[in-house]
Amino acid sequence: MARTAKRYQKSAKESQVEFPIYKAGIYARLSVDHDEKKSESMETQVGMLKEFIQRHNENPNREYGLGLCGIYTDLGKTGTHFERPGFQRLMNDIREGKLNCVLVKDFSRFGRNYIETGEYLEKVFPSMKVRFLSVCDHYDSFAFHAKSQELSMHIKNLVNDAYVKDISAKERTVKRSSQENGDYVGSLAPYGYRIAKEKGIRKLVIDMEAAEIVKRIFREYVEGKSISHIRNGLFEDGIHRVSDFNKYHHVYCQKGEVLHEWGNSSIRAILGRNHYYGDLVQHKYASRFSKGEKWCDTLSESEWIIIPKTHEPIISREMFGQAQVRLKAAKRVGRSIGWDENDRAFSHVCYCGNCGRKMSVGKSDGYVGYFCQASHYQDKRKCPAKSISESKMQRIVRSEISRQFSTLGIQPKHMTALCKAVFQEKIKLLQKEIQKIEADEKRMVRKAAEAYLKYKEGKIELQAYVEVKEERCQWEVFFAGQR
Repeated sequence: MARTAKRYQKSAKESQVEFPIYKAGIYARLSVDHDEKKSESMETQVGMLKEFIQRHNENPNREYGLGLCGIYTDLGKTGTHFERPGFQRLMNDIREGKLNCVLVKDFSRFGRNYIETGEYLEKVFPSMKVRFLSVCDHYDSFAFHAKSQELSMHIKNLVNDAYVKDISAKERTVKRSSQENGDYVGSLAPYGYRIAKEKGIRKLVIDMEAAEIVKRIFREYVEGKSISHIRNGLFEDGIHRVSDFNKYHHVYCQKGEVLHEWGNSSIRAILGRNHYYGDLVQHKYASRFSKGEKWCDTLSESEWIIIPKTHEPIISREMFGQAQVRLKAAKRVGRSIGWDENDRAFSHVCYCGNCGRKMSVGKSDGYVGYFCQASHYQDKRKCPAKSISESKMQRIVRSEISRQFSTLGIQPKHMTALCKAVFQEKIKLLQKEIQKIEADEKRMVRKAAEAYLKYKEGKIELQAYVEVKEERCQWEVFFAGQR
């Protein structure tokens, strides 16, 4: 009997099917779209996905298991792009091997941008061997029928993309109508003002304490003081920068609060705001979202929506004009140096080793160097890092390249050979393309000649010959362009 029991236990053990256990991460997102239902709360999404994992793991016929390893959420974040904190944490954990499966409620919670969503689902996740599950869409990227679901997936993503663009277009129309009616549509009032509703319209009302700082900045700048001098004076007098004023709701730093130095760009922004002389100036920028792009275009002054004398001015129109003359003169001086910082070898790629900030590039008396902006700060953010000249950076990079060549056993002449091989390969590809175009040209000429003979012999109608002739003419125009 003992031997029979052992045989039974062995048989039962062999009959158990082993399946992979996926390290799953739940991703939930909720935007600020007012049309989203209350049932779309973050807790509802997460709870539903947890229940799905539990039901799946209890299924005796399952082919794989799911182990919940993390929950990632983005509240109040749009689905039109993927620059979201929760999503970025999810991707970091995938790269570190902590996850190999992503669960979402539906495609729209993952993203509403058709192109970027497709990139993740069709390229990024497959290349990283990550399983993607959209529960309500019944989509499993590793399922045998996943290919047959691709069309449905694309249609749903297109609908999600179209939906958010349609909402955006409607919001732009409403927003523009409000602007034309003298309604201030900004989320925050310009520094020196606060927002108040009058007869259902959002108006700008002077904040007396902050308005005095605006007057001071304009007065000192028009008198000839530099922006850096103004910035230092504001810090010395304990005046909060704009972002901290919006946080604390008062101008002067009080006990227990942190005082930060103003940025030059913040002062320039105040000097360039048209609102301060009493006109409501809006629609200075246009979003490119409807074209699938994230940035905004700066509109010409003729396209601005200007409603004159909608609120009490802080400064005179004349003082504002004087400030603009000086700002434009300073910009011309900057351009007259004769070089573009974007053309510098290490611009936008050089970071401070001490604080991690991107280093700025500057030129003075022929000296080009990179420096940390925070080294000029007076507050606790001040960085002790020093500047480094571009020539020294070049020497360091050359030395490191030589060291890497030495480690890999590569000599400069080998690089020449590699470059030559790359160009030769490109030449071969171009030669093949030329041969193909020439073969197509001969084929079109022959096809047109044959059509003409058939037409003359009465084998085809005039219309058929004309179509072949037009096709040849169109191709010749294309071929001429390729040459």
